[in-house]
Amino acid sequence: MKAWIVDDPIEAASAAVVFAETRGQAKVLAQSTDACEDMAFTDIRAVRAPELDRFYKGKSEMDWFDPDDRIAMVKYGGFHCSYEVDIGKDKCEACPAHEWCDRYEEEET
Repeated sequence: MKAWIVDDPIEAASAAVVFAETRGQAKVLAQSTDACEDMAFTDIRAVRAPELDRFYKGKSEMDWFDPDDRIAMVKYGGFHCSYEVDIGKDKCEACPAHEWCDRYEEEET
């Protein structure tokens, strides 16, 4: 299975990682994610993320709330918490992926 980062190319406020063989299959799966649930198929951006392929565990979507998935998404996919949320340094330090997160580095300064 191939990893795809799916999101709204205009808003880009949130994204998800889904596993599918084709871009079209990824966009169909994206429609059931929080990041793209209200979007039309044709409006979804799906970009290959080969660096995340190895994290396929039989699920169609990576889970941000699973510590192992979050670390992989941050370390290899460039994910971070939304800037729309004021998380603060304490919450950043409690995150299992903080040592690889660009946002954590910003919160430190």
